Amino acid sequence: MKKTSLLLVLAFVLLLSACSSGSSGGDSAGVSKDLVVALGSEPVTLDPQDTSDGISNNANELLFDKLVTLDKNNTIVPQLAKEWTTSPDGKKITFKLREGAKFQDGTPVNAEAVKFTFDRVINKDNKLNRYSLYAEFIDKVNVDSEYQVSFDLKFPFGPALITFAHTNGGIHSPKNVKEKGKEVGKSPVGAGPYKLKEWVPGNKVVFEANPDYWGDKPKMKTITFKTVAENSARSIMLETGEADIIVPVVTSDVDRLKTNDKIKINVEPSSRNLYMSINTTRAPFDNVKARQAINYAVDKETIVKKIMSGQAKVAEAAIGDMVWGYSSVGAYPYDPEKAKQLLAEAGVAPGTTLKLWTPDGRYLMDRQIAEYIQGNLQAVGFKVEYRKWEFGAFQEATRDPKAEFNLALNSWGTSTNDADWGLRPILMTKGASNYSKLSNPDLDVLIDKGMKTANPDDRKKVYGDALKLIKDQAPWIFLLDYKQTSGYKSNLDNVYNWNNERLILRDVVKK
Repeated sequence: MKKTSLLLVLAFVLLLSACSSGSSGGDSAGVSKDLVVALGSEPVTLDPQDTSDGISNNANELLFDKLVTLDKNNTIVPQLAKEWTTSPDGKKITFKLREGAKFQDGTPVNAEAVKFTFDRVINKDNKLNRYSLYAEFIDKVNVDSEYQVSFDLKFPFGPALITFAHTNGGIHSPKNVKEKGKEVGKSPVGAGPYKLKEWVPGNKVVFEANPDYWGDKPKMKTITFKTVAENSARSIMLETGEADIIVPVVTSDVDRLKTNDKIKINVEPSSRNLYMSINTTRAPFDNVKARQAINYAVDKETIVKKIMSGQAKVAEAAIGDMVWGYSSVGAYPYDPEKAKQLLAEAGVAPGTTLKLWTPDGRYLMDRQIAEYIQGNLQAVGFKVEYRKWEFGAFQEATRDPKAEFNLALNSWGTSTNDADWGLRPILMTKGASNYSKLSNPDLDVLIDKGMKTANPDDRKKVYGDALKLIKDQAPWIFLLDYKQTSGYKSNLDNVYNWNNERLILRDVVKK
């Protein structure tokens, strides 16, 4: 073969190799470095301190680093802080920051940035969603030096470190926040391993690797969150390879997907519960007997076995057993006759109309569960007007002080894994997510005491008393504790969730 011909052949082979590598979007082995995750809805905002939904938090775990974080075993470990100390009186925590970490805009991560982030969230005028998460216990943030920051606390706060490890503790680039203002949730800049590349509302959010990340380099070139509201459609995408990971997995598809050797199903413990908020400000449920009655009217065992296919357990308290401070106070048994008796004692006439609201597709099997509860309540004599909502409108409507619903299906993930955050926002009179609008002074005292008590044994006793009182007051129909179920392709490693339902994708590897 002539030399020129040989060179042409070699060039052609190299061209084919390059095309093959390019089409796979990845490394020399031809493994795609693009990860596609199909989720039930899209993020609401990419501002950690204004985020209250799980999908936004999943995204923010890619974009933002925190002072401390959790490992696979839910143990607190260093992140932007390399070490920390707590004062003997428990009222001051000092963090020493690692040097050399930078935000995705090239500005340095330092004590000033940490102070800026937390000063912003504890400023009530900013009206950020996670104000109460931090403002309740942080008194003042101090810049001790360029790489040392300390927090003066209002009182010794047991779950302080786990609260700093919460996704809502992600540290912002001050430069970006000042430039973007109220739009920062659409154009975030953190110090995490991935940065925002593209957000097509209602369709997808694309994250790309941050080449200047201070820690272990990102394993993926891109990670795409696809919005797929229909449960069965997500399962099909996993089976056809259109998605690498799906969350959640609809319960009716779990057994089928488990038979596919190219798919893995993770069923893990969760700190999320599902409950029906009872509007305690409107008749007939301003009467505690009527609230207790409808707890007896609902068949929780059948919901767990038939609708959830066992991917949940009947709730035995207002927080789940994965949450620190939990104790079982027992479920209301299914007893329709007892329900009718209590309704009669409360003076509730047969045929009374109730307005039952639910989001549609926000929480696993939410619509199906709400429809089943509608039937249970009709069986004890109510007329039930049923309404499905888009989640954003549902949240706005249920938060309205003049809301006209009687019952609203809600879910709460105790994202700090501590009873304080499992109860304070949703059952204290002033709680930002107190959809039942319960106002009970005795309960307020207990929740406040639990937050401000330092001794762990004393705290557990306080929360045990609080859980008993909550059961008796029945501000909810207590339904179930979720298990978190995710599906992913078997060629992936390091796909896992924390107990608080954060889907952690930083370390995912494709084989």
